[in-house]
Amino acid sequence: MPPREERGRFGRRFVIGIYAIAFSYLVVVGFASVIPQVFWPETDDSFDANCADGLRILHEEVDQVRLDYLSSNVVDAAALREKLEAWDLRLNALRNRCDEDKVHLLNKYRHRVELNLQRYMREDAPLANQVAEILGSTPTNETEPAP
Repeated sequence: MPPREERGRFGRRFVIGIYAIAFSYLVVVGFASVIPQVFWPETDDSFDANCADGLRILHEEVDQVRLDYLSSNVVDAAALREKLEAWDLRLNALRNRCDEDKVHLLNKYRHRVELNLQRYMREDAPLANQVAEILGSTPTNETEPAP
């Protein structure tokens, strides 16, 4: 066999070996990180409210986060992610104390609020800030009109 074909055969085997090693690594790391997150998620053990009170508190927090972002026209999503990550830890603490359907429904609501706020920050908040700048006013952080 000519040397060129031998080099090609060696190169293919080498690349397939690298690919197999990389693929195996990704599979092992994926399973090692996903399985604990699914079966043993992190929780905030200091959140010791009972089911009904805990769900009500978390629902009010999500609504307050939504109102705060809508009233201030903030365009940075990093603070939103931090607030909601802490919220997620408290919801995970309630999972063992509450009906799974109630927890799932509240979690679904939280994710919808987050998606809507991300879209608002991306599309509407910059426009609202431009309008406020043109009109010479600044957005207020009030959630209710002043009497």
